[in-house]
Amino acid sequence: MQRLIVCAIAIDDVRDFFRADETLGARLRSVAAKRFAPPAPRKRRLFAPLTRHDPNVVADPSRPDGTDLTTMLSGGFVAPERLAPSWKLLTAWLEELSRASRSVVWDDASFNTLEWELARAGLNSDYSLRSLADRELGLPLRPLQGQVAGYAKHVHVVETYRALREAVARAELGAADRAFMDPLLSVLKVAASSPDLDVVIVGAE
Repeated sequence: MQRLIVCAIAIDDVRDFFRADETLGARLRSVAAKRFAPPAPRKRRLFAPLTRHDPNVVADPSRPDGTDLTTMLSGGFVAPERLAPSWKLLTAWLEELSRASRSVVWDDASFNTLEWELARAGLNSDYSLRSLADRELGLPLRPLQGQVAGYAKHVHVVETYRALREAVARAELGAADRAFMDPLLSVLKVAASSPDLDVVIVGAE
């Protein structure tokens, strides 16, 4: 299953990550250092073999590194093999710099069922859950295969929040659906309350 990270943040602020000035760049570097600090090396056994595959010294290729950070901050080309670590970096920035963010569990089958229940409760298709990620982010970072990545503008967030809240009140939703909708609605509420905020949704591991 995939997680969805739902964030109340202006899309222009997200795009600024990739052309960061000195102040923003310092903040993003600080977030990266805190989130992806390498684990402390284990104490080496007295007679442990000194090989280049020693787990004490070999970097984890699934984690963002300094090159990924520099590439992202400059808006440079991200090589295909570095897409996954770079998305981890972007997710960390979104969670740290958004006005509000929540993580929800997502899988396509359950999501489709939830959409159907909301439609049965009268939700207009213009305000479906999928519509919140309909717009492409417009970032130098390309989505991974099958990854959810998109955003909704503020005016759409306001209308969708109102429509979803009404539909959820009428729908017969189970505990799993409520566990998805409650965090989502909490972020939409924050984004709808401030005209400078949009909603960004990205899939994460």
